[in-house]
Amino acid sequence: MRGLISGAVLAALAVVGSTQLQAGDIMKTELKPYNVTIRVFDPTKGVESGQDYVLPVDSPDVEHAIASTTANAASFTRKAEGGKALPVAFTCIRVEAR
Repeated sequence: MRGLISGAVLAALAVVGSTQLQAGDIMKTELKPYNVTIRVFDPTKGVESGQDYVLPVDSPDVEHAIASTTANAASFTRKAEGGKALPVAFTCIRVEAR
């Protein structure tokens, strides 16, 4: 029993060490500065009904910049009012290098 627990602990430490090495490699990725313009809008009224937000983001590439900025827009946008869900949608309308 004691050997089984020791083996499990060693395996867990190996996984943690491996994860830390991988995280260190991820941190070495060169990030590029972008300004990403996201439009938050009511889908029942169309894209033109929305409000634009220009958000600075440092990302390894344009695709990641768009994905992370869209996710952030979803987190700061109101999605309910008075207990009722609001119709809301997001789209990226522009990406520019800073």
